[in-house]
Amino acid sequence: MSDPSAQPSSEQAVIYVGAASLSMVIGSRVSGAAFKEVEHLDRPLPLARDIFRTGTVTRSTIEQAAAILRDFLQTTREYSIPPESIRLYNTNILSEATNHEIFLNRLQVTTALNARLIDDGDMTRLVYQIARRLLEKNPLLAKGDTFVSHIGPGNTRALYFRQGRLAAYSNYRLGIFRAREAVAGSDVESPQHLMHLEEQIRGVVDHLAQDYSGSKFDHHVAIGAELQSIAPLLTKPKQGACRVTESDLERFTEKIAELSPDQLVRRLAVHYTGGEGIVPALQTNLALARRFGDEIIWVPEGDFQRELMYDLVIASPRTATFQEEVMQAAGEIGVRYKTDRKHADHVANFAQQLFRELSHLHGLEPRYELVLRVAAVLHEVGMFVSPREHHKHSLYILMQTEIFGLSTSERELVALLARYHRRYNPEPNHPHFSDLTREERMIVFKLAALLRVADALDRSHAQRIKSIVLRREGSRLTVVTPGIEDTTIEQIAINSKCDIFREIYGYDIVLAQP
Repeated sequence: MSDPSAQPSSEQAVIYVGAASLSMVIGSRVSGAAFKEVEHLDRPLPLARDIFRTGTVTRSTIEQAAAILRDFLQTTREYSIPPESIRLYNTNILSEATNHEIFLNRLQVTTALNARLIDDGDMTRLVYQIARRLLEKNPLLAKGDTFVSHIGPGNTRALYFRQGRLAAYSNYRLGIFRAREAVAGSDVESPQHLMHLEEQIRGVVDHLAQDYSGSKFDHHVAIGAELQSIAPLLTKPKQGACRVTESDLERFTEKIAELSPDQLVRRLAVHYTGGEGIVPALQTNLALARRFGDEIIWVPEGDFQRELMYDLVIASPRTATFQEEVMQAAGEIGVRYKTDRKHADHVANFAQQLFRELSHLHGLEPRYELVLRVAAVLHEVGMFVSPREHHKHSLYILMQTEIFGLSTSERELVALLARYHRRYNPEPNHPHFSDLTREERMIVFKLAALLRVADALDRSHAQRIKSIVLRREGSRLTVVTPGIEDTTIEQIAINSKCDIFREIYGYDIVLAQP
């Protein structure tokens, strides 16, 4: 992932508390989206075993994590890396532990770093980026219909690319450690244990096969730490991927399933906590391959967790392609709830223009533009339940709906914007809004004000106003509407629901002709 000819910047570190280990990479960003590694440390940590077996992170694991972090910080001091150049991330499965806040607090006390929790939306984006890079390296995968699966510690993700563009996405609650610990009461070395694992796996495989029964795949890409670690043992990688046959994967899985934990650790040179997930990971991937009739599985070359950490260090801005695929996924949700797609897209276009041209007023980071656009596309999903108080129904639906590419916090913002797209203003005691920080509440106010104006400009749902030109004139923001002489309906809508814009930005909105 590095360019030797480029000049590196100062060194930085990223620490990742994963499902089975605690890792750190130290290195430098180089020109472009690349990272040059100079040090990698990895220590076993039975986090997933604790969470899926007991529902908590045990005290011994907390102490073990703290001790490892102290050692890691000593290494960063030896490299003279300042604290502001160190980032600390935690696996998304940590949120399932009842004491995850206590665990995060302990990490922050130990390191004096902000211990960020990666959520499902973040993980989906990271998996998408790995898949996208592989498609760019392999024109064969990009030109065809490619199914991508990711078997994680607690979840299975599926992404379907049609000629290089994301066409579908889904997420299932079955993962390597979730499946393993569901049958932890049985003898891990017995045939019965493997049979129970297969039963756990079969349910999600059946569900996934049903969801994609109408799609025909040319290629199957399988992403995951365990599978990527053993794929080079089965075949040599080419163009960034190993082409593993279903028969080779079956034979290998059967062989290592017969090994004791000690034998497996020696054979594959892994630590015990990492080794615990290998058999269920291979079984799940094998079950998917069999169900879809895959003779060949494409497995990305490289270490999955390290590549994930590189992406966290680089933290590159979301590309235009990714943003459009997020919008496409949001549009599919809108179709599911029978929204007026032409109105939604029109409002989204106006909202984007307002966000960009009024950036000097709202001062928000560019990433909130995507949040606003998604909210514009989905602001009326609550009409599916009832036109009466549909803004509240929209809040509920969107709080319960995963939106591809958005983090949990971003999805909550989308839901709140849908809640406040009408004339009802946010109140401190409103559900979900009351949970926000003062800064987050102000973001909702600023974005909701823009969304209301954009929605009012298409009050008739007929897209009468095709384009707008913004002009600031004293205490007024004049919105010029070329080609439209009578904007009475839209002006009434603005007057009735856009008081929040006046309060936040200090401008009255007046529609005018050229």
